[in-house]
Amino acid sequence: MRYNSEHTFLSLYFMAAAIINGPIATMTESTKSETTTVETTTGDSIKRIHNKDVAQLLTTIADILLILGENVFRINAYRNAAEAIENLGQDINTVYANGQLDKIAGVGKGLAAAIGELLSKGVVKDFEDLKQKVPSGVLEMMQVPDMGPKKARRLWEEVGITSVEELKAAAEAGKLRDLKGFGEKSEQKILKGIELLSRRDSRMPIGIVRPLALSVIHGLQQSAVSESIQKIAVAGSLRRWKETIGDVDILCVSEEPLAVMKAFQSLPQVSDVTHAGETKSSVLLHNGLQVDLRVVEAKHWGAALQYFTGSKEHNVEVREIALRLGWSLNEYGLTATGKGEAPEGEQRFFENEESLYEFLGLAWVPPELRENRGEIAASRGKSLPALINVADIRGELHGHSTWSDGAFTIAEMAEAAMQRGYSYWNVADHSAGLGMVGGLDEARLATQATEIAELNQSFSAKGIPFRLLRGSEVEILADGSLGVSDDMLAQLDVVVASIHSQQRQDRETITARCLRAIRNPHVDILGHPTGRLLGERPPSEIDVEQVLQECLATGTIVEINAAPERLDLNDVYARRAVELGCKLVINTDAHGTSDFDKLEYGIHTARRGWLTPADVINTRPLDEMLGMLKDKNKK
Repeated sequence: MRYNSEHTFLSLYFMAAAIINGPIATMTESTKSETTTVETTTGDSIKRIHNKDVAQLLTTIADILLILGENVFRINAYRNAAEAIENLGQDINTVYANGQLDKIAGVGKGLAAAIGELLSKGVVKDFEDLKQKVPSGVLEMMQVPDMGPKKARRLWEEVGITSVEELKAAAEAGKLRDLKGFGEKSEQKILKGIELLSRRDSRMPIGIVRPLALSVIHGLQQSAVSESIQKIAVAGSLRRWKETIGDVDILCVSEEPLAVMKAFQSLPQVSDVTHAGETKSSVLLHNGLQVDLRVVEAKHWGAALQYFTGSKEHNVEVREIALRLGWSLNEYGLTATGKGEAPEGEQRFFENEESLYEFLGLAWVPPELRENRGEIAASRGKSLPALINVADIRGELHGHSTWSDGAFTIAEMAEAAMQRGYSYWNVADHSAGLGMVGGLDEARLATQATEIAELNQSFSAKGIPFRLLRGSEVEILADGSLGVSDDMLAQLDVVVASIHSQQRQDRETITARCLRAIRNPHVDILGHPTGRLLGERPPSEIDVEQVLQECLATGTIVEINAAPERLDLNDVYARRAVELGCKLVINTDAHGTSDFDKLEYGIHTARRGWLTPADVINTRPLDEMLGMLKDKNKK
C-alpha cells in the first residue's frame, strides 16, 4: 500500500496562550531545555527564567491588553520589548544583575521594574492581576483564523463564550449568525479555522515536511535577498530527522534581516503571516504547517544552531556542563557566571557548532544523536560512532517493477539504480498472496527470471559492472506460511518476507506468524517489520524484541524501510537490533525511479539508531553481501 499525502495529519506547534495559566506555566521546547533553579532574594528556590520566557510572557500580556482594548501604543511597547529580549545577545539575568534592563531597546523603567520582579521572584503581581481579567480560553479563541481580538471579546462579553470548544458548539448550532457583524458565512469560516487550529496538536510525517522546508529555503535563495544570505539551515526536530515534525525552524545569517523577513513572508508557499518581526517571523504554509524563520548574527550562528536544534533533553545536559565550567549558555553564546576562571559577564561567541562543543570539552555531536541517549558521555569520551552515510550504500535489496505494483520496468529501474552508483539491485516484486498488487505466482516468477537474465547478459556484454538480483517480496500469510513454495524460494537470490494483510491480529498471533516465516531457511530479509504507515496506520502489535531475537538466531537480516511513510524499523528498534547483534539492510522499497532519492530518510533513521556501515549489509560489495545472507548455499 503506497502512501497518500491526503491521509496525513497536518501539524502546527502552538502554545502562545497557555502561559497565562501561571507565572511561567508553559515554555517552548527550547526554553525548557535550559531550565535550572535559582535562589530568590528571599531565599526561595524558583525555576531559572530565560530570555524566551520573558519574551513569551510579555507577548501574552500584550494579547490580554489587546482583548481589553487598551492603548495601542502600550500594546506595541510590550510586543517590541518582547522581540528585543528574545533577540538579545546576552543572558537577561546577567543584564538584570548589572542593573541594565532599561538599556535594552524598547524597555523603559516601568517594564524594567516588572522584568526585574519576574527574574527575582518568579512572578509579577501586576501581570497576575491582569491575567485574571481575561479567561484563558478567550486568548485561545483569538488564535482561530479570522477571529481577532474584537470578535473574541464580543463573543465572551455578549454570549459568554470562553473557549474554543464553546465557540465550535455555538457555530455548529447556528447561534452566531444573528449577532451583529456575524452571519452564516462567518460561522463556516470560524468552523474551518477551528479545524485548522485543532491540527496544531498533531505532527506531520517528515516525508511531507522536509520537501516543504527545503522549498522555503530554496525560495529565499532564489529571491531578491539571496545575496545577503550568508548561511541558512533547518534546525529543530527536522534537523534531527525525527520521523514526525511539529513546526519547522529555519535559521539564517544576514546583514539585512528586515529584507529577508519581507521576502520570507512573501513566498508563494505562505498562506498566512502569524508574526512579522525584524529578526523573527512565523508563517503558515498552505497545508497548515508553521514555519519560523530567525535571522541571527554570524557570531551567534554556532550557539543558535545548537540551541534551536535541540532536543531539550540534550540541551539540558550541554547547559549543565557549561554551568559546571562557569558559563551560562543560551542561543547567543556563553556568558561567564563568575563561578569559573572567567570574570562574571565575559562573553564568548561561536561561528559554528564544532567550536562550541570543543570549548565545552566535547566532540561535536551529529544532530541525529541529540536525544540524550548516551551521546553526551560518548562525546566526552571521544567514542561517538562513525555513522553511516548515503555514500556507503552499494545497492538495494527490495524494490518493485511493473511486474507487480511498480511504475517502471525492470530495465528502467536498473538504469536508475546505476545512475545512483549502485552495483546491484534486487527485483523483489510482490508474490502471490497479495493479489491486489498483482502478486507473482511461480509461473510468472519463472518468466520474470528470463527477463532478468537477459538484462544481466546485456550489462556484462557492455562491460557494465552492475547486476540485477532475482528476488521476491514474499507475503507472510495469516498463519505464517509463505506465498511461494520453498522450491521456488530456493531458486531466488534474495528473499524478502513481509506482512501486508491482517495486521490487526493480536500480539501473540502476529508474532507467531512472523516467527514462523523468518525460521524458513530461504527467507533472507524481514521487510518493514511493524507494518506501520506514519500518520495513517499504527504499527502492528508484533513483539519486536522476540522477533529480533529470532532474527539473530536464524541469521535473518532486518530491514530499515526508507520509504518516508514507513521508516520501519524505527531508530529505537534499529539500535536495539544492533545491540543484540543483528545485521540490517536499508532499502527504499522503490516503486518508481524517483523513490531511490528517498534513501536519505532510511540512512538518517539508521544514524538516529547509532548505526555504522559495518551494521548494514548493503554497504558491502555484491559477493560479500551475498555471503552474509541466510541461504548461503544457493548464492
